[in-house]
Amino acid sequence: MGKLGTFLTLGGTEKRAAIEALALVAWAQLLVTFIPPRRWRDRLLNREAPTGHANPAALRLVRQAVNRAARNIPTAPNCLPQALAARKMLARRGIASQLHIGTERGQDGAHAFHAWLKVGDQWITGDCDESHYRLLN
Repeated sequence: MGKLGTFLTLGGTEKRAAIEALALVAWAQLLVTFIPPRRWRDRLLNREAPTGHANPAALRLVRQAVNRAARNIPTAPNCLPQALAARKMLARRGIASQLHIGTERGQDGAHAFHAWLKVGDQWITGDCDESHYRLLN
């Protein structure tokens, strides 16, 4: 079954979340690619999200929708656009989240950056070993 066939088998809630995630991941990819971080960083990274109840079904829906969107956008968005999109989706559902950006030094000495999003101790995007990263935010 192709991608369209798979999409058509989703329930209504999953279809809406998939479309929302596609739009938000594409928006976030454009943002981080073309707009200097100083123009959006403070507004998007440090903003307090709503403090609603973290419904496990909503967390799973957002996680799956963002993963699906990331696999189907031709630009192959990295961890930051995925985390920004998921954060917006969670905020729309009244769920607070913590966006982390960190760096680790690779074997060649170069810095590798990574972004991840969590709700409490639950991973939404960017699952990694946090102890390997020095937080930047």
